[in-house]
Amino acid sequence: MTAPRPGGGSAAPEPARPRIPLICPRCGHEQQVVPGGPERVVKVVHVGTGREACETEDLARAPDVGS
Repeated sequence: MTAPRPGGGSAAPEPARPRIPLICPRCGHEQQVVPGGPERVVKVVHVGTGREACETEDLARAPDVGS
């Protein structure tokens, strides 16, 4: 006979990790990873536009680093 496991005998699922957003280092907007596949590369795009490049007006408002 085996001893019962603490906590009811079944393994508890691991708690979900909090989602950490990707932030563009150039304009400060949120980004997301678009998975690749056999014929596609993985891309990181801006959430609002779906583009890899920053919008020109966003770059104009971005703070200068190191000043």
